[in-house]
Amino acid sequence: MENIKISQIYMDGGKLAGVARPNATASHNPTFSWSVLSDAFDNRQLACRVRLYAYDPVAYGIVDDMPEDTLLWDSGWVETEKQRMKYSGKPLPEGKMLVVGVRVRDVFGNESREASEYFVNGLTDMSCASWITHPSVKKRVPTCFRKDFELAKQPVDACLYVAGIGYHDVMLNGTRADVFLDPAHTNYKKQVQYAVFTEIAGFIKKGENALAVEVADGWRYNNTKIFDTVFAGRPVEFFGDTALIAKLVLTFADGSTQTIVTDDSWLCGHDAITDVSIFDGETFDARLHDPAWMLPGGGKDFVQAVVTPSPTEKLVPMTVEPIMVQEIYEPQSMFMLRPGTYIIDFGQNIAGVPGLVLPKGMQAGHTITMRMGEMLDEDGGLYNLPLRDAAQTDTYIASGDERDLEVWQPKFTYHGFRYVELTGYPCPERDDITAYALYTDIAKDSDFVCGSALVSKLHKNAVQTERSNIHSILTDCPQRDERMGWMNDATVRFTATPYNFDIGRIFPKVIGDIHAEQREDGAFTCCAPFLFGQYPADPVCSSFLVAGEQTHLFCDNIELIKQAYPWFEAWERSLLSRSDDYIVNYTYYGDWAGPAYACRSFEDANSAVTDGRFMSTGFSYYNCVALARMAKVLGNADKQAEYKELADKIKTAMLNKWWDAETARMAGGSQASQAFSLWLGILPEADCQRAADVMVNDLRERHYKFTTGNLCTLYMLEMLAKYGYVDDAWEILISEEYPSYGYMIQNEATTVWERFELKKEDGMNSHNHPMYASVDKWLYSTLCGIKPTAPGCAEFEIAPHYPSKLLSAQAHVDTIKGQVSVRWVRRFGHIALYVTVPFGTTAKIRLPDRIETVGSGSYTYQWDI
Repeated sequence: MENIKISQIYMDGGKLAGVARPNATASHNPTFSWSVLSDAFDNRQLACRVRLYAYDPVAYGIVDDMPEDTLLWDSGWVETEKQRMKYSGKPLPEGKMLVVGVRVRDVFGNESREASEYFVNGLTDMSCASWITHPSVKKRVPTCFRKDFELAKQPVDACLYVAGIGYHDVMLNGTRADVFLDPAHTNYKKQVQYAVFTEIAGFIKKGENALAVEVADGWRYNNTKIFDTVFAGRPVEFFGDTALIAKLVLTFADGSTQTIVTDDSWLCGHDAITDVSIFDGETFDARLHDPAWMLPGGGKDFVQAVVTPSPTEKLVPMTVEPIMVQEIYEPQSMFMLRPGTYIIDFGQNIAGVPGLVLPKGMQAGHTITMRMGEMLDEDGGLYNLPLRDAAQTDTYIASGDERDLEVWQPKFTYHGFRYVELTGYPCPERDDITAYALYTDIAKDSDFVCGSALVSKLHKNAVQTERSNIHSILTDCPQRDERMGWMNDATVRFTATPYNFDIGRIFPKVIGDIHAEQREDGAFTCCAPFLFGQYPADPVCSSFLVAGEQTHLFCDNIELIKQAYPWFEAWERSLLSRSDDYIVNYTYYGDWAGPAYACRSFEDANSAVTDGRFMSTGFSYYNCVALARMAKVLGNADKQAEYKELADKIKTAMLNKWWDAETARMAGGSQASQAFSLWLGILPEADCQRAADVMVNDLRERHYKFTTGNLCTLYMLEMLAKYGYVDDAWEILISEEYPSYGYMIQNEATTVWERFELKKEDGMNSHNHPMYASVDKWLYSTLCGIKPTAPGCAEFEIAPHYPSKLLSAQAHVDTIKGQVSVRWVRRFGHIALYVTVPFGTTAKIRLPDRIETVGSGSYTYQWDI
């Protein structure tokens, strides 16, 4: 029996648990970390040993107990409490399955068994391969590329590096990779990421073989007329033709290798997908389908591909997790809107695609259509006006012969939907249609539940909203003609994301995406990759820095801080250059999209009560404080002092301009102004409680009809709890009257809306929008009180709050050190608190009469109410 064991291994801050394909590293010296389970209190690591192996799947078959002759590197036993180690061995072999093994020894002398995980070195030289395309590219029609190759012997190992942009679908001898919307979306002009597939030798045989890749436009195509307008003084850089680059490396038992690369010997053509776009959907015409095009000898009518200039400045491995099917939903109900037209309700708003079991005996040309939406009209049919120019329609046209598919699932598009309008399908049954939720594979095992069914439902809706908006970029919505990485919304969103999702790879990608849009003056655009919005971005886009600090806090990734620090500095310098006496002189959004009565008009979502320049300047102050914190982490005392001084100057300027000491009101005293200034920590300490009183009194006078927007709603909830008004914060969360989360749920919401209004119009009317889902952070960090306070979650603060109307709450947060959990209950005249602290960490637990610092283990406290 083991008294201690490794529970999870991470690489470069991201979990090693590749399902569709092993996680790839783009580093010559990856950093490994791990979480540990132990049955002892106050236990921590005393020493560790990390080893790397070259994995031969043919010879060994399993990961456990790797033979010594496969050893590439052995750190030996290293005495350290840090549950992380950077690889320092010889260069990692390319394209080979690698195994990292970790053992630890605790303070009681217990040693764990070696735990192992797969990964692959994604770095390779792609200069031997050429970019290729079709000689006559058709927009919205995928190009099918293929290469036949004959082998005299069976390979024992194979690795494929491939990037088809916008999206590719890869097949070896007809077997497809089980991933979607691959590779990750970037500004392709600046960077293209290639996917790395290993463990594929089993799909290759001695004799004739075929490598086939179907490539669709994805984001290479101007999906809607709205992007015809040139924003920010420049066109969208990543639009262009579909293109492919690939390298397949085969290894044989005698150690010899063979490499197949894209060049003008490849063939290309088209198959059954006659129209596809991200927004509009996919049309599959089985009358044009050649089931053999991806098999050896197929593609009889294909033509020779042509070599095309590289579309990108840089080609790098895709390290972010792939997009996969994550959940499968069956219909909750089927409603016949009219003969031949059915409305299928899946009971959950998702981002993904439907799958359809096709009826037998269809005649050639018979058409089945699925139209997706997230709202219903009064007559029970779809209400899709909020989709604007996004058709969200998938169409299947039958061949009437053996070429018809048994099951059809679109593969180059995705939709935001709860409902499907199905036409052309006779007498459908529930088993005939399924909904597949697609998102980047970064979900964690965190969870929250409490005594309020409404607030527990709010948590579920918030998580579902985030799931619907993770498709290699973190989008604002999954349904209408937008789906962009808006960085203003993300400033609060990125503080909530780490509680429910593994940010170790996605946040560094986001930071890279923003940096790709930075100009020489340090400014970037509102969206990254840039597709829409203004330049420079709204000053509230501190999400750039938030992503860096959160990755350091949750994943212990200091290398990212080192790399991105100059980029963060450049952004703040751009704001200072657009400031007058330290007051930022422009704003676009500010505290955006509050309840309509707090906005300039029903459709103008700018706040009517909170000065946008105040918000802009506040985030300039925040940036300087964050830069000072990061400089301290990096050991740069000069930068720390420089940004502390700048922060003090901005604070002084804000107080001089907006602070009324007599009334304790900031910038007019709106709820957002009070909350934001308290959250920033810029008010005189002696006046903070007075400022909080102003905020809560205004809230009460309005009968909890708040006036905050996408940023300050979370800040207000946090400041209400901090200054003794948790019951008022709770009133906001349990309200079911407009405006509230409960009002959304009363209106059948299964995700969080963009606006609090129930509207019938085509403006800002998304019902799946993560900016207000950031409230989920409050449930974890304030209600249950779980806050990491040291890099890599090495230390926590546990400081729950106990609203008088709530009897219980519990949360479990999956961290890089293991699961931290808090449960509290109010019963029998007592409050009982139960806390579990992961191995190797410490927690400061706030109790009514003291603060208790504890090490790992589970603890129980009880006190009279």
